[in-house]
Amino acid sequence: MTSALSGALLPVLGATQASAAERAASTVRASGPGGSVAPGNVPVTARLLADGAWVRNGVVDLQIREGDGWRTVDRVATDAEGLGRGAVSAAADLRVRAYYRGSSTRTPAASGTLVIDVADRGRQILAEAARHRGKPYVYGATGPEAFDCSGFTRYVYGRLGTSLPHSARAQEDVARSVPRAQARPGDLVFVQDVAGHVGIYAGNGRMWDAPRSGKTVQLRDIWTNNYTIGRV
Repeated sequence: MTSALSGALLPVLGATQASAAERAASTVRASGPGGSVAPGNVPVTARLLADGAWVRNGVVDLQIREGDGWRTVDRVATDAEGLGRGAVSAAADLRVRAYYRGSSTRTPAASGTLVIDVADRGRQILAEAARHRGKPYVYGATGPEAFDCSGFTRYVYGRLGTSLPHSARAQEDVARSVPRAQARPGDLVFVQDVAGHVGIYAGNGRMWDAPRSGKTVQLRDIWTNNYTIGRV
């Protein structure tokens, strides 16, 4: 490659990347809190090495597992000891990894999977639902002083970091269907013989819901056998 300078043609070195064989082998690790954690932002630390030495000013992605792939939710820069500190938002159990994209002098690398164990989510959902006992049903209301059925489930889940649409049918669309025998407290109950009704499964054949006009948020038996369970 050449460049014109004062009328002369001079050779210019191309900015070629190092070949894969010449790049330093990178390693990245991910670590988080031990044991179970409450829903919310969970701190995660990444540590980046190349040929056994800490990498300073490296950029590492913190990724969560989604379906068959990984989605980046935070990006951290490493310090003099190769450490980068970030956080992931966890409303339920989560699989996390650190991913380094590599550079012209270092290979890409992915850490092993870190499992974030979110404790007692069902208990926390039921505790939040119980706080609203006795509040009136109002069509279209989303809380916190009044609710319709999907407004109630939307508000309760939202308090624990999970966003739901304001419609029973739309909530059913985003939930994963679960056999009744595997229902857990905190799951959603979709009543099929009442158009567009949803509540929160409380265990032992009961649910929390905002029933209809003239009624209030309550814990009651699931009165029909025509219902399905969804989990988000």
